Amino acid sequence: MGQLGETLAPALDAGLVALVFQAGPFFCALPLDEVIETMRPLPTRPLAGTPPYVRGLTILRGEPSPVIDVTRLLTGVTSEIDRYVAVRAGRGPVACATGPVLGVRTVRASPPEGPSTLFTGASRSLVAAVGTLGTEPLLVLRSIRTVPDEVWEAAAREHTTGVPA
Repeated sequence: MGQLGETLAPALDAGLVALVFQAGPFFCALPLDEVIETMRPLPTRPLAGTPPYVRGLTILRGEPSPVIDVTRLLTGVTSEIDRYVAVRAGRGPVACATGPVLGVRTVRASPPEGPSTLFTGASRSLVAAVGTLGTEPLLVLRSIRTVPDEVWEAAAREHTTGVPA
């Protein structure tokens, strides 16, 4: 399963402290140590030539940052954006466009062995574990690392030149 799965497995058995939010029809959780902050949606500039789940670029604390539509990443469709959740990822912070944030909770989940056949493409690389929130499924997400290189390059260009990508 790789290092991330091996790292998460003991934490998930004991309960993982995570930020829980909605993304369209799903309840999702991100490990709290990956979350920087939550905020109202910020102005976002569209970025041509990127995957449909990349909403564009926004400015987080003075730095151009990619915005990922989590619902679109997981389901292929968009839904209303209620919050941005800034997370640590790869080359810098990423703003995750989500539905309502439900708060910090300890979640219990296990790697998606049985239902893993349902996950393909980006969603399979994104879902670390599956649990429940009451009677609803809860997807524990891996760190957001699905930002293509061309998006990071555009963000860097905007930061160094001040010209929108």
